[in-house]
Amino acid sequence: MTTDNFFELYQSKTPDNPLKHEYLKAVMIAAIEDGHWLDGDKLPTEQTLAAITPFSLGTIQKAVGSLVSEGYVQRKRGRGTFIIPREKRLGAPWIFQMLSADGDRFIPMTSSVTRRVEVESDAAWARWLCRDSDDRRIVRLDRVIVAEDYNFLSFFYIDAMRFPHFADAPLETLRSENFVHLIKDLYDVSVSRIMHTVRTALLPRYVAEALGLPHKTYGTHLEIMGSSPAGEPVFYQQLYLPAGGPRISI
Repeated sequence: MTTDNFFELYQSKTPDNPLKHEYLKAVMIAAIEDGHWLDGDKLPTEQTLAAITPFSLGTIQKAVGSLVSEGYVQRKRGRGTFIIPREKRLGAPWIFQMLSADGDRFIPMTSSVTRRVEVESDAAWARWLCRDSDDRRIVRLDRVIVAEDYNFLSFFYIDAMRFPHFADAPLETLRSENFVHLIKDLYDVSVSRIMHTVRTALLPRYVAEALGLPHKTYGTHLEIMGSSPAGEPVFYQQLYLPAGGPRISI
């Protein structure tokens, strides 16, 4: 592993950004994604990073803090900052995050897609998602999301006519993918408008069974509707969160 020349290697591969900490963060992400630092590697200290880059310690701290928030690295008290393994890395942009008990960090999350089904529905959310079109093909991806020792279930609904990758891709390739980031990469569609509704509810039997919980388990039902900057619907998502878990930041 080489740590003293990452900035020289990756600065030209990253678009410039007038915000210094955002530019440095992008350079560090390029280094992480390219394998300059491997999964589980310890990052150089912030003081070392300040010495080997043209940035102040304050800029370094902001950049590293953003990497923590976006799930690329994890701080371990008294030990340093470490690269989160790729299979446990759900990167930005975030629609929701889980907070640690002390509230000073976000918990790294990983996901696996357990099944994919086509859904026929005339509910308000389905009409919204397909823009009231009669030619609908809605796909639902069921994911178990793990945040350390806490598991919850996500149902992610998307219009497969507009975003066919989610209907066609092998499920294993969707493991630990950030779906919002994937939509941006594949279709150049950003999500910038988010609407949430939340209520306490009895978890559906299928959800309880998928999470290995007793029937008649209560939890939180969170609905998320994501739209583009122009207001076009992009996805509808349901989260089922058993009681007693960490706080969620949305």
